Amino acid sequence: MPPPDQLVLSGIVHPRKELFARVGDVAIHPGSGRTPYIDATIFDSNSWRSLDLTGFGFGLKNRAFDHSDEIGSLMRQIESKIINCKGTSVYYDYPSGSKKRKYICRGIPFSLFIQRTHLGSH
Repeated sequence: MPPPDQLVLSGIVHPRKELFARVGDVAIHPGSGRTPYIDATIFDSNSWRSLDLTGFGFGLKNRAFDHSDEIGSLMRQIESKIINCKGTSVYYDYPSGSKKRKYICRGIPFSLFIQRTHLGSH
């Protein structure tokens, strides 16, 4: 079954790929193969698919770590950003310069930004 063209972030972030995840749940974890950066995946009801973190403000440089003691802090920053984007759509497409499709966040919709700004002022 092909992945859906679009998913909505649930606002739930796991430290690993959970067996009983909901559609739109995200897992963040240190990169596979001992790569020195944080990776993310999103659940689409059938499997975990790659989630590009660039749209959340974490390009390759921003999600890299030099020492294992930096991993927890970086993962909390990424988790917080993803939780704050709850309800945002991500799209299955090719990130800029990539030959592999991933889910991409194209930014928070302006209406959601206004709503959050308004809610935060009370």
